[in-house]
Amino acid sequence: MSRIPEDDINRIKCEISIQRLAESQNVKLKKHGKDLLGLCPFHNDHEPSLVITPSENLWHCLGACNCGGSVIDWVMRAEGVSFKHAVELLKNDMPTDSQHTQPVKRSTTKKLSSPLAANADQQTGTGVKSCVLPF
Repeated sequence: MSRIPEDDINRIKCEISIQRLAESQNVKLKKHGKDLLGLCPFHNDHEPSLVITPSENLWHCLGACNCGGSVIDWVMRAEGVSFKHAVELLKNDMPTDSQHTQPVKRSTTKKLSSPLAANADQQTGTGVKSCVLPF
């Protein structure tokens, strides 16, 4: 059995948001100071006991589960899989280096004409002057 490189594990823990992972599983989160609170999806929760700390990208259930951890721990619990399988599932959802594209040096889209005429403020009678931003 091959060992998962520590860099891969750290990258997953840093780049995949626990908040977005929870929200993707229909967990409604509400701000509570620096944390987010919601109903824990891992037990029959009636009072918000799930605490997510976005700054540390960690979660913890203060209710019946009394468990928590990183995005890997979340997937292990949600999917009922091993650590290695959870890492593989999360890696599959991450963009690989080959999926990143080179930045476009110049625009390839056609520039649209301005929806407002230069004298639009005179036509509407609003007295609002149009603003032209240099791009």
